[in-house]
Amino acid sequence: MKWKIVVDSSCDLRELDTLGNDEIGFEVVPLKVIVGEREFVDAKGLDTAEMMEVMKNYNGKTSSSTPNIGEWKEAFADAENVFAVTITGTLSGSAASANNAKRILEEEGSKQNIKIIDTLSTGPEMSLLVEKIVELINKGLSFEEICTKSEKYLSTTHLLYVLESLDNLIKNGRVSKLEGGLAGLLGIRILGIASQEGTLELLSKCRGQKKVYDQMFEKMVEYGYNGGKVIISHCFNDKWAEYLKEKIKDKFNACKVTIMPTGGLCSYYAQMHGILLGFETKATANA
Repeated sequence: MKWKIVVDSSCDLRELDTLGNDEIGFEVVPLKVIVGEREFVDAKGLDTAEMMEVMKNYNGKTSSSTPNIGEWKEAFADAENVFAVTITGTLSGSAASANNAKRILEEEGSKQNIKIIDTLSTGPEMSLLVEKIVELINKGLSFEEICTKSEKYLSTTHLLYVLESLDNLIKNGRVSKLEGGLAGLLGIRILGIASQEGTLELLSKCRGQKKVYDQMFEKMVEYGYNGGKVIISHCFNDKWAEYLKEKIKDKFNACKVTIMPTGGLCSYYAQMHGILLGFETKATANA
């Protein structure tokens, strides 16, 4: 195989449209979510609804685990040119494991070209990058040119998120029980962004659903959105994902907006009814 794109499962894509190019392979290496004695492997076929129900009824701390070096190494093995796209290193050791797998292959004498891209993000922003890499491959660019252009492209995309539940953050001690409980009782939603440093930052707290999603759209425009691609991932929240799509297309009717469900890892972080929104900015045309 000439080309391969490998992602960890924090990217919600489970299948990839290679635009008819059978020289492009695609593979997802799974993270795992641990809830008490249960381990949920974030692979195709995961019953996310069951995982969310188990998490809801479990009162202890939960955790996630990164793909190990062997899983990355095996995923890299069958292609000449490999692009590995990972969740931000501030939340997971996935990128570190991928880099260690690359190092071991090089020590073993592999002549593969392998590029590890820590996106400093997750979910739909990763999906946007994967689609961009496919586009660049299909343009006939070299491995080095794709590395340069994909990194430049990533600097022109953003990720916004809305959390409607803070249960998991409370259980893991990231939000106090008092603060989290009051947020739930008062119907407060959290609007945040993935920062340039790869952390998840709070932008505002909003009371009421419509208000927070209207603010999400306003923030898109503030950060430079002008009709580029949008990917919306949601955790069992079709209604407000569709609301966002319609709101975006009302203003930018020619844009492409894709809606998809969150996988296991993004559902773990976003919680029930959470929404993650990745978008290209107006600078993308020059990327």
